[in-house]
Amino acid sequence: MYQKAGRRLAIDYGDVRIGVAMSDVSGVIASPLETIENGDNFDKAQQRISKICSEEQVSVIYIGLPLHLSGEEGSSALKVRDFARGLTKYLPNEIVVRMIDERLTTSSAHKRALDTGRKLTKFEIDQFAAVAILENALSTEKSRGDFAGSPLE
Repeated sequence: MYQKAGRRLAIDYGDVRIGVAMSDVSGVIASPLETIENGDNFDKAQQRISKICSEEQVSVIYIGLPLHLSGEEGSSALKVRDFARGLTKYLPNEIVVRMIDERLTTSSAHKRALDTGRKLTKFEIDQFAAVAILENALSTEKSRGDFAGSPLE
């Protein structure tokens, strides 16, 4: 069921860091939020994301799915799917979790860094990659009238 209201959260998953971006309440503007340290144990990062969702009344989470340029999934995509499945254990059922193609979002984040005229940190690049994922999702929602990406399988 498509629900338009509520904040959207985007996640750019990485083995070391997770970039997070969030929309405004109307789901129009994407902004960088934070970078979460990641490690061997997903739980801490998943709990932090769950807390953000609760505090900010997030209704949809878009998780970047790293695909090869051919569109095929590799080992990185499997790792992201494992993270996403674990995250759902910490979320209320009403939060929609969608996987969205993240190809070229890191290069988009680097371009944005160049456009700002200053050197961004790795933490900021991760957040801007999440912003690129979220902007893509919001644009797709607006044009299709439905969630972007695909359901978590």
